[in-house]
Amino acid sequence: MKTGKKPILWSAIALASTFLMVVPGLNFIALLLMLVPYTVLYSLLSRNAFIVHSLVVLIIGCLIVDPVVFIGFSVFAIIPGIALGEYYKKGLASNKIIPKMIALVILMLMIGLFVMENVLKISLLSDMGKTLTTMMNTANEGFPVLVWNTDMIDSFVKMMINMIPLVFFVMALLIVVCSHYVARRLVNAEGIDVAAYPRAKDWKLPRSLVFIYFIAYLLELTIDPTDGSFMTLAIMNLVPALSIVFAIQAVGFFYYIADNRGWSKVVPFLIAFPVLLLPPASIIGVLDTAFPLRKMISK
Repeated sequence: MKTGKKPILWSAIALASTFLMVVPGLNFIALLLMLVPYTVLYSLLSRNAFIVHSLVVLIIGCLIVDPVVFIGFSVFAIIPGIALGEYYKKGLASNKIIPKMIALVILMLMIGLFVMENVLKISLLSDMGKTLTTMMNTANEGFPVLVWNTDMIDSFVKMMINMIPLVFFVMALLIVVCSHYVARRLVNAEGIDVAAYPRAKDWKLPRSLVFIYFIAYLLELTIDPTDGSFMTLAIMNLVPALSIVFAIQAVGFFYYIADNRGWSKVVPFLIAFPVLLLPPASIIGVLDTAFPLRKMISK
């Protein structure tokens, strides 16, 4: 356990990072690293000491800005930060930490959306729908060749709102990866050993994901994206989410090739960008997961 100036410094950073959530230009960076201060605090302190530091941060923050807003942002960082710090203390490997943390952050996002819509009565989905409708109508007026009628615009807006779970997945992935990348190095420097995530060339997804992806893809061909049912919502978000996962696997595949052939590490790094940006490239990750491509290349 650490005492002295470091916990106070990290408490101050936790306070500042919450304020940065509402500062344009800095809020994106604060969002990506939002788990770091509380993760480090929880890793350095006993549970009682952590509670004291967190309460002090909450009290000071509530005295400066709106208590509801500050507590809302803080809770969203504190709970996953505690979970990540607990995994560090237990000595879990990074490849086990990442999936658990992504699921937790998605859950926190869904709970936050529910609270905003049903408790605070902030119609985020309704406002988003109105904004998208306005944008589509403006585009329709500027480019008459589009010829989008009202029903087409409404269907498109509804479909985009139904993709919110996918947005949450991408947000959770970025938050967890970035926060874990920084926090792991900080707690390692304090003497808490946390195993690194396997090198990119060693990434390997379970083959069962290929079967799930195949079934979900076939189901996607048969559904109406505007019917609003839970099954449709799940399939619409599952297919692109798995595509992202397999695209990441494809990046690992290219790192394996580079290592096997003795290429410069810059080559797979440059290949990674088009692979992640072009959805069809995820098929490489699917094939790498389903078949022993790496053994064939090695031979």
